[in-house]
Formats: sequence, structure tokens, C-alpha cells
Amino acid sequence: MAYTVVNPKEHFDVETYQGSSSTKTISGVGFKPDMVWIKDRTAANDWGCYDSSRGVQKWLTLNENYSQNGVTDITATSTSLASFTSDGFTVSTMSAQPINNTNGNQFGTWMWKANGGTTTTNDASATSVGTIDSVYQANTTSGFSIVQYTGTGSAGTLAHGLGTSPKCIMVKRLNAAEGWQVYHGSTVVTSDPQTDYLEMNTNAGTADDANRWNDTAPTTAVFSIGTHAGVNTNGSTYVAYVFAQTQGFSHFGAYTGMTNNADGSMIYTGFKPSMVWIKRSDVAESWQVADIARSQIEANNDAGITGNLTEQKLKLDLNSAEQHNQGDMDIYSNGFKLKDTDGIHNWTNYKYVYMAFSQASIVGTNGRIALAY
Repeated sequence: MAYTVVNPKEHFDVETYQGSSSTKTISGVGFKPDMVWIKDRTAANDWGCYDSSRGVQKWLTLNENYSQNGVTDITATSTSLASFTSDGFTVSTMSAQPINNTNGNQFGTWMWKANGGTTTTNDASATSVGTIDSVYQANTTSGFSIVQYTGTGSAGTLAHGLGTSPKCIMVKRLNAAEGWQVYHGSTVVTSDPQTDYLEMNTNAGTADDANRWNDTAPTTAVFSIGTHAGVNTNGSTYVAYVFAQTQGFSHFGAYTGMTNNADGSMIYTGFKPSMVWIKRSDVAESWQVADIARSQIEANNDAGITGNLTEQKLKLDLNSAEQHNQGDMDIYSNGFKLKDTDGIHNWTNYKYVYMAFSQASIVGTNGRIALAY
């Protein structure tokens, strides 16, 4: 069987920058991003989320349930992201939340490529793909799609355009305050992830509710939604960020924490990660975000173990500044290893889910990508 080797840097990137007192361009990304997340590392400011389907002046807040452009001190014409460029993006000097350019502050940014802003309109009645009309832009190489739709109030299905079954789906209602609804296809809490959901803007553990995903797993063509207001209110508008697992580029999985072991579990992804998200799924615990751009990557000499230690963490459900020396992990050529015993990502019999994106694929001499599940 032949495999397509994905060059991660053509589809995803993590960068850092220092804020200034004027408009600032972040470049060197290597592609025009279609989704951009930004977080102030220095101060307690909200996470900003932008995409090319909704438009550069329309933002969402990852750590809150706000509607699109839904913070009271921002007008609909204000923007903290000025433009997407061919090699990155430009931020403005807006002083209201989400703050992306405070002079002297350090920022992190995470960028994905979809389809260059070119969308496909799916008329479900005409194509017989799904039951609810959708507009999507899909990157079938990396497995990332941005889907927009209007709710009907009745359970149904939506085309995503990826041609393979998604492993993770994040849905946000745009015209009203509702939490970020998350489907994760790997779970060690129950055997049926399509019955479960997480909320990205809270630290709550996995819960069971048929009204999110209609108790139906996504397919190669569509994903299902129920009747919960967070995914499907009649007449309301929504955006969904849809991720499929792609060999050598992304991996979505679950694990159980090890018993009092500071040199904990090795999680195999089949590539060297550039970013890892971890969420304890059985009970409440914040979403942890680690990456190679922000962290002080250094040789890990503890107990003779070689690797790259990442120490700086952000919490996706909070606006807090970056934290150090919490939830340490080593980054290896084929995955990541948990380095301490805490509830954040490694404690006795605790249950966790994760998602990881690549900085470098592992390709054998036979041209096949080595993957471990």
C-alpha cells in the first residue's frame, strides 16, 4: 500500500512573536493560513480564533462561550487581526479583547491551512450528501476542514469534504453565547465516543448526551449533529473545525495515567510533534497546550534520558498567562513522553485524550510512514 508523505510545514505551523505599538506582520509560516489561534503568553488575555471562511474581522474566543465578535467592548467593525497574508498574517493594535499585539508582550500562534479560502457549497438535497446544507473548505491532504452551516433544529448530517472519517470536531455557535462542543474519536471513558462530548471553554470532563452528535459516529462524507443549542438551533449559524487523522501529520488518541511514575507513559504518534493538547477526560481538569515554539527546548539529562523537554504550558479553557514547570513532557522523533505525576496529564488510572500535530514525519526506507496506535 502506498502512502502520501505530508510535509507538516506546508499545512500547520507554530510561531511566537513579540507585540509592538504598531501593526505587525508575522511571516515565515510557509503558507497562507486559513485558521489562526493567538494567545498572549505574558498576561491574562483571551484566546483569539480567526478563519478565512468567516472572514478576517470575525473572531471567536476559545476560552469563553461568547458569540462571534461577542465581547461587549468591541464593535462589529473592529479587528485585532488585520489580514491573512501569503506567508502568515498581520495583527493590528486593537486594545480590546482578544488582545494580540500588546507592546512588549510575548504571544504564541497556531496556524492551519484549509483550502486557501476557497469554499464548496453543498446543497444536501441536490447532492444527497448529508441532510443539512453546508459550506466547507477542506484540505484533503492534511485532513482539516472548516464547515459553516445554519441549524435546522432537527437532527441531521453535514458534509465535511475530507473523504475520510474525522477524529475530532469542534463546533461553535456564532450568533449566540454557547459553549464550544467537542467530539473526540478516542476515549478511555466509554467505548462509544459518538455518545460523548467535551466543552473546550470549560475544564469539565467527558459527558454523555445524544443531543450533541446524535449518538452517531462521523463517516468519510458527513458528521452528525443532534438538537442541542450548541450544535443545532433552528436558524442559528455555526462553524465546525473538523480534523481527520493523517499519517505523519496528526494523531488523536487516549491513554491511562501510570501509577506514580515521573518517567511516565510514552505516547506514540508516528512523528515528532510540534504541538500536543491533552485533556483529562474522566473528570474536570484544564486543557493543556504544549508546543516546541514556546517551550524552552533543552537536552533532558534527568536520569540519563535523552529528549527535548517542554515546560511552558497554556490552558485552552482559561485566559491565564503561560505557566512554567507544570505538566512536563519530552518530545521525541516518534511521539511524546510524560515527565511527572500530576492530574494534568499523568496520574494513577486517570483517563486522558490528546491531539498532536507534526513537525517532522517518520518515513522508513520503504517509503512507508511508521505509525504506532
